[in-house]
Amino acid sequence: MNKPLRENRNKKEPSATARTAEQAAHPHLELMKKTAPRNTDRKKAGIGLLMLWLSDDITQTVNRSLARYGVSEKKFDVLMLFGLAQRGFLEVDILTPSYMSDYFGVTRSSVTGLLDWLENRQLLARQASAQDRRSLTLELTETGQSLLNEALPGFWKSCENLVSALDDDECDLLQKALGKVWHQLKHNPQ
Repeated sequence: MNKPLRENRNKKEPSATARTAEQAAHPHLELMKKTAPRNTDRKKAGIGLLMLWLSDDITQTVNRSLARYGVSEKKFDVLMLFGLAQRGFLEVDILTPSYMSDYFGVTRSSVTGLLDWLENRQLLARQASAQDRRSLTLELTETGQSLLNEALPGFWKSCENLVSALDDDECDLLQKALGKVWHQLKHNPQ
């Protein structure tokens, strides 16, 4: 039988923003004790949970910094990829939906939706391919290039601010740990 939710009027709960990560995770870790398979490494699962929460918080933070440009982090990522290709920083000259799908780890239909959105706002434009007149390529428009150039300094500042609470040694450790997690997710997805 499920226990009914009870009101606790006497106990002061910290606000969501005042709680520590440990306080926020505690009820979830209690639930994990009761519901996770026995062979679950609770410490690693708890860190994974925190990473999931952080990914949401990071996306919200970056989206707030990009809101004045009318784009989300995902859409900005696509514009940035075009900017990288334009500057010769990628191993390909022409960005295809298939390449972008692999690059971002999303479906081709997701990429197509992002490209259509950016094209409808005249940030990208279709051009006849120089190699094959039957096909079209997408390129940054002047408006798209302008938006990218204006937004990049604030974007990089947002990235820096995400880890501003860490000292240099902590940044080195986090970079190494996140690099290992990134490699595992890219090369051994479950």
